[in-house]
Amino acid sequence: MRPTPQTNEKLCVTLALTFRQAMNRFLCSTCLMDFQPAQSPLCCRCGAVFTAFEGEDHLCENCIRAPRHFHQARAVGIYEGALKQMVQDFKFHGKIHLARPFGLLMLHVFYGVYAQKASTVPDTVVPVPLHARKHRMRGFNQSFLLADHLIDLNRQHPDPGIPSLKTDRDILVRCRWTNPQTGLNKDRRKTNIANAFRVNAPERATGKHILLIDDVYTTGATVDECARILIQSGATRVDVLTLARA
Repeated sequence: MRPTPQTNEKLCVTLALTFRQAMNRFLCSTCLMDFQPAQSPLCCRCGAVFTAFEGEDHLCENCIRAPRHFHQARAVGIYEGALKQMVQDFKFHGKIHLARPFGLLMLHVFYGVYAQKASTVPDTVVPVPLHARKHRMRGFNQSFLLADHLIDLNRQHPDPGIPSLKTDRDILVRCRWTNPQTGLNKDRRKTNIANAFRVNAPERATGKHILLIDDVYTTGATVDECARILIQSGATRVDVLTLARA
């Protein structure tokens, strides 16, 4: 469900303020202002932010030409400037303490998306998994950390109209090693990630509305492949929430 213009504007103000408060220990005053929330008008399916500052949310050309397996994708902010710097520090330089403030930003977006209609709240939160080999190399899965903090912060700061979130970290498994998606175009990303996931115990997906958590949405190839496998295994709906949107 799309937030009203008033709700969207309020959410953007909240995100910008939260970003400045959470990151003031790590960034200078100029960089703290270099954050752009992913705000309307945007694609009501993939969440792509349109360049025009006015108008209604609507399907983008990519989603019209190639329908997605997920129902909707939303993000905290645009993957540039200070947010990009912080995400890269978190993901590639082991600054895992950033997962907590990132989780708070994602919680604000979660409430902004689902608070207007509690019946659409996902049953289960599922982080996008890493291959076991990549997990060993990096030492952590950034999506797992984001999901864990989102769940924990939801428990500490509940919305009275939204049920508590639950997670299933093991339902989705990355079963095939893939080359990094960075540097690949849209078509090559889709080919690279094809059949890289499987569902562990399909009965845990059957009839469920699932929220996928990942760090960055670039072309959407990874989360769409995850959604395809989950829907194929019986999930009724898959939504996506990411920290950043390229």
